[in-house]
Amino acid sequence: MLLNRARATRTMAAAGLDMILLADPRTFLYATDFTAPSTFSFLDRPFLALVGPERVQAIVPSWDYDDFRARSWVTDVLGYTEFATDRDGDLLPSWRVALDRWLPRTGRLGIEERYLPVWIREALTELRPDLQLVDAQTVVRDIRTVKTSEEIARVRIATAAMEGAVGDMFAAAHDGITEAEMGRIYATGVASRGCENIANFVLGFGPGGAVSHAIPGDRKLTPGDAIRFDLGARYRGYHADTAVTRLWKQMSPAQETLYRGVLDSQRAAADLLCAGRPVRELYDLCIRTARDWIPTFRMEHVGHGLGVEHHENPPLIGTGTATLEADMMINVETLFLDPVHGGFAIEDTYLVTETGAEKLTGFDRTPVLMPA
Repeated sequence: MLLNRARATRTMAAAGLDMILLADPRTFLYATDFTAPSTFSFLDRPFLALVGPERVQAIVPSWDYDDFRARSWVTDVLGYTEFATDRDGDLLPSWRVALDRWLPRTGRLGIEERYLPVWIREALTELRPDLQLVDAQTVVRDIRTVKTSEEIARVRIATAAMEGAVGDMFAAAHDGITEAEMGRIYATGVASRGCENIANFVLGFGPGGAVSHAIPGDRKLTPGDAIRFDLGARYRGYHADTAVTRLWKQMSPAQETLYRGVLDSQRAAADLLCAGRPVRELYDLCIRTARDWIPTFRMEHVGHGLGVEHHENPPLIGTGTATLEADMMINVETLFLDPVHGGFAIEDTYLVTETGAEKLTGFDRTPVLMPA
């Protein structure tokens, strides 16, 4: 099960919520273990989950009703038809009717305000004028910060596929290969290992890698280029994420200084990982260490949670109030972009424990990459 039910019950009680309505396909997956199609990609066909202290209920369209019942652990499920036919059986005539059957009459209903379409919100108000709607975006994200064993297992699989595909990419490196060609090798490697590539794919050579979200293009690899990428993979809805810089064949003294700055600062912050550690302490140490090497170093965050979203709570920021807990999945990352020397980035994934952290990513951080 993906849902951390005990944490959900505690967090909802602390927020004074009687129930949460989940409409974002990622949180629907989290609550039900069922991967819904991308957000409302079909006309008026939402997947909805109602999470309460005692049970989870799901509302799904007819097209996926039988599949949901076969694959999800949730047994309280209502199916509805998008367009009525003469053979609908037990299907309800609409998702509105299903909501009307299960929504409480009064109380406090948490909603994902960022992801709840206005047409569903209006239906809630019409169906239950006495039900108080409360934005529960932060509550949902807080519930998800501590991972269950199934979530951790999925991230491990995605991470292994990511690292294997990066190995394919490095093995194919040669003078003249383009960023786009290297990117396609990575995407093929991820797919061949049973995972999906992610939309936020960053890859660039030399000055091309000094753009924050570099899009692979036609630039060709030449000796001395910094190959910088920030990429990931996804397995059954769960993300892996890493950032790496390698210098192709040779490294200048200036590049070595920048590389040591991002590596040492990332490692210093990662060494602080353990349950009970305030996130701002990681941020402060990371920034101080980086500026010993790079006086102009600046980052708004030095990491984030990881799971069903590419970036989850808690962000590792200087004003952060969060404290790390065991079984949080945390990425610690540093980045410096130099228009002359290229992009320099280090990012690894860690599973927080009571006494430290387990490092999930295992990249060799030797800075210079030589031909295979």
